[in-house]
Amino acid sequence: MTKTRKKLLYVASTASHLKRFHMPYIEALRADADVMLMGTGDPEFLDFDLPFEKNMLSAANFGAIRRIRRILKKEKFDAVILNTSLAAFLVRAAMIGMRHRPFVHNIVHGYLYNEPTEGKKEKILALCERVMRKKTDMISVMNAADLEIAGKGNLCLGEVAFIYGMGVNMPAELPAVDADLRAQYAGDGEVLCTFVGELSGRKNQTFLIDAIKKLRDGGAPVRLMLLGEGAERESLEAQIRENGLEGAVYLLGNREPVLPYLAVTDIYVSASKIEGLPFNVMEAMACGLPILASNAKGQTDLLADKPESLYQIGDLDAFCETLAVLAASDRLGVGAVSYPMLDRYRLDAVMEENLKLMKKGWC
Repeated sequence: MTKTRKKLLYVASTASHLKRFHMPYIEALRADADVMLMGTGDPEFLDFDLPFEKNMLSAANFGAIRRIRRILKKEKFDAVILNTSLAAFLVRAAMIGMRHRPFVHNIVHGYLYNEPTEGKKEKILALCERVMRKKTDMISVMNAADLEIAGKGNLCLGEVAFIYGMGVNMPAELPAVDADLRAQYAGDGEVLCTFVGELSGRKNQTFLIDAIKKLRDGGAPVRLMLLGEGAERESLEAQIRENGLEGAVYLLGNREPVLPYLAVTDIYVSASKIEGLPFNVMEAMACGLPILASNAKGQTDLLADKPESLYQIGDLDAFCETLAVLAASDRLGVGAVSYPMLDRYRLDAVMEENLKLMKKGWC
């Protein structure tokens, strides 16, 4: 009798997230199962393209929950692998009241709250995770703070595993500097800082723009490239205009690949208020760039052996003082700093163990 292949649903909020971080895993899992993809943003790539909205309680999301429930009942998946907070919540919400559901593995790319939670929104997010405990068989987390949250909160029925991210896959050699690109954004010998990420309050680009204003007012020759798109674009554009920073702060939108932009960077910066395990910081580490990052969870894990690279979230004076010192040094750009800890986060170091965890409970 021929053995029936297992059916696996692999989910993230966006198709771009799956494409950027998960394709090696999806391709490997297809050796053992029929893998279907769910998210939003690319109906040709996804098996199920749903209208996920950032606002968890939007009407569109309630409609998505109903559609997900119909899909789960029809397809009868053996297991579901969840990624990103929004998608993980909506899929598990669709399972409420189902008599038979698939095995659920939630890969946490960063709980969007800390413990103890402070604001109303954070308390709601924490409550959502507790409510979904009975629809979660296994959790994988990527930083020490989230490991504590998952453990103390008893947020799943089974195992809480710690992983070193999904893996960064970088070229063996440092990237070459494009002189024309460098001249376009760094001008005549100015220090070029870069951040890659969604334009959002959580990523806190407004702080970086404030810092560039303060540093330039003090005579420091610094510029900033911001790669990414998001809801905060208009407000950030206004902030740049109001501070007279046109030609000093660049909103470049989504750029792929990002490597050429990292290659012309002098210092990689981050002001994030909360993270999981930021891939952008790992890419900067792989390029050997000097890094100045807020002490948000995830960033503290990556830079645990580089405390001089961290500053207190929201401390503008500390950021500017440290950046000014870095900008005046001769250790700038690609290859300036070595990050031995990066080896544990590389794709070839984490993929085998991650796949073993992904196969638990169904394979």
